[in-house]
Amino acid sequence: MGKTRRTRVRLVGNTNPLGLNGVVDFLNDHEDLMENGLGPVDTIREQLLNVNVEEKLNALQSLAVLVQSGKKDKLTAICQSDIIRISAPYLYDRDQPLRNAAAGALRNFTVCMPEVCELFVEQDVLTPLLTLLNEYAQDGEWVPNFDAALGQLDIRSDTFLQAINLLWNLCESSTLALETFNQTQLIGSFIRCLDYNIFGLDIAISVAQCLLVVTEGNQKIWNALTQHVPEILSLLNVTGSYGHQYLRTLGAGILSNVPALSAAYTCNIMNSISETLQIDQQEALSNLLANHRENDQNESISVMDFNVEMEEEETEESAALRRRQQELPTPAEIAIKEVGNLLDAQRVAAEIITNLVSNDEEEWVDSDGDEASEGEGVVDYEYENANGNGNIQNEDKLPEALVEVIKSLSIIVKLWKKAQVLPDNVAQSLRDLSVSLVVKVKNLRISSLLCLQNLCNALSPEDLGGAKAIYDVWVELGQQVFKGPQDVSVMEPATSLMRATLERLKTNKELFSQMVENDLELIFNGVKNCSVAEIRANWLRMLGTLGCLLPENLVRTIITFIVEACSEEEDVWTISEALDALMDMFADNDWPKLIIELNLPEVLKKLEKMFKNKMRQQRRELKERYPAVQTVRTNLTRFIRYMETEADKYARNT
Repeated sequence: MGKTRRTRVRLVGNTNPLGLNGVVDFLNDHEDLMENGLGPVDTIREQLLNVNVEEKLNALQSLAVLVQSGKKDKLTAICQSDIIRISAPYLYDRDQPLRNAAAGALRNFTVCMPEVCELFVEQDVLTPLLTLLNEYAQDGEWVPNFDAALGQLDIRSDTFLQAINLLWNLCESSTLALETFNQTQLIGSFIRCLDYNIFGLDIAISVAQCLLVVTEGNQKIWNALTQHVPEILSLLNVTGSYGHQYLRTLGAGILSNVPALSAAYTCNIMNSISETLQIDQQEALSNLLANHRENDQNESISVMDFNVEMEEEETEESAALRRRQQELPTPAEIAIKEVGNLLDAQRVAAEIITNLVSNDEEEWVDSDGDEASEGEGVVDYEYENANGNGNIQNEDKLPEALVEVIKSLSIIVKLWKKAQVLPDNVAQSLRDLSVSLVVKVKNLRISSLLCLQNLCNALSPEDLGGAKAIYDVWVELGQQVFKGPQDVSVMEPATSLMRATLERLKTNKELFSQMVENDLELIFNGVKNCSVAEIRANWLRMLGTLGCLLPENLVRTIITFIVEACSEEEDVWTISEALDALMDMFADNDWPKLIIELNLPEVLKKLEKMFKNKMRQQRRELKERYPAVQTVRTNLTRFIRYMETEADKYARNT
């Protein structure tokens, strides 16, 4: 229990790839059409079907802006229409601007609304998309051209950039898209594009992101990738900006996705991502905010000068150049993107470590039978109690070499720093500056917490720094959880790590000697006030562990609360976790007096009946969790018999 599945790396791209602005203006421009019954979606469709290329371009640009508006009714209307099917062939149109606009608009759609990816596959976006990418693969002489004055890619290369991002999004969200990609011969041409000296950093990063997605758990690609090991290994030596750090980390991720390469180059991978994690992201954010404040002051002065200059007449050519320059990202936007690269790189680094220390083969497989196998997980409580085997830690075993690398590189310390909350003043300034960076900071924290949880499950207490260090993490996480904002997406990994750390302290009662009932009340309230089953289960599991560490008067309080929580709980998996925690409390402790005073045999029999009924009702929802819940049910029956035996023994002796 407590392991996390390998997580697919989701790297959010630029949500405005066309550089389009004025979402509100666009929607306002179409208000008159909506009043006449012809909304922007219908207008876009009519323009897409027009024979005039300019009309099609306008339609695709309008589509990109409309998608970016995030208006659910408009997005739904687009999905229900045939606009995607009409737009897709323009990916391979003879007109380069039309290709570029189609690639940008469709890519924009998959970024702003990832759930449309399956629809895109159904609407046959893949056929023209893969045909387009194959054209680049067949052209061995193609290299990007950069406009030195504007710092822009040429239009054909920008189309490739948008197309790669679109493919990456589709393959990440659609199994059919990935299977279709497997049938192509594009890997070799993609590897070529990893050379950022030739193809530029943006293209190299996007291609690496795509390769990271298509290589995860995809054996059909692994063989093709092993033919390009030197090129991928060379990425681990990339140095420079945060963008270069990101590319290097993506290279490490690609290697780690291929089992043979992951095993052969574990040290290379870990050394590379350790360098990425070494960078202080909070310092980078603080520097960004300080520079932004300084630039704001300078810009207020330059705007006055600009207004004076604009009074002079402007030629048509210079006006066109000025408009193109205005579409380019500002220095502030470039700085935000650069720090975003760092945050993404560190998030991917944490996810790589998570995957390296996780073992997918141990995941449960759903069973069609009503009874789970009793060969594994079922406990004979009388035997366990008689032989003193209740305190065996169920540790995953990592290769010793990997453990030593993790320790020597101080990976746990580095990840713990990534899991910290930003100071309030920094967090507020960041919210004012960039919502996207706020999201990236949160995602980094979540990935770091999940990674630490996996490490906590896989390493010994000594390898984790000792009992006191583990206890300090548990206490600090508790302070963060109870005092900070109740963000569910952070609460779940945070409480999962708390649960994992507490499990490692089962033999360290002395650390909890100062704990009182008021401390337990915080956890009780955490269960009562939480709407997420996984978080409630984490709290209940922690209560069970604390029941093994605290004196009998507090144990009574814990047992009473767990029983009441189970009787009020609707989610059967959460009930199973709570009952399992309750049974664990008696692995090393008899407490026969408590058994009788709380009338546990009878109370548990009532819970068992309710538990079985809920199992039948929620069987389909349990899916892969069903065997684990079934095992708890089997154990509960034996546990009740054990309780009755212990109660009888105590009654006879007294």
